[in-house]
Amino acid sequence: MKPLSKKAKMAVGWTILMTVTGTAMLHQWEFFAMGCTSIAMLLVANHYGLLKDPEDKK
Repeated sequence: MKPLSKKAKMAVGWTILMTVTGTAMLHQWEFFAMGCTSIAMLLVANHYGLLKDPEDKK
C-alpha cells in the first residue's frame, strides 16, 4: 500500500472522527458501517493516486 498523501491523511482522519462521534451519538451501526466503507474507499483511491495533493511533490 502506498503511503498516505497529506490530503488522504486529512480525509481519513476526518472520516474516522465523524464515524466514531456519529456512532456514539446516534447508536446506529449502519452509520459505523458506512464510515468503514468510506475509509476503505479512501484507501483504494489513495492507492490508485486519485487523492493527489500538489504540495506533496515539493
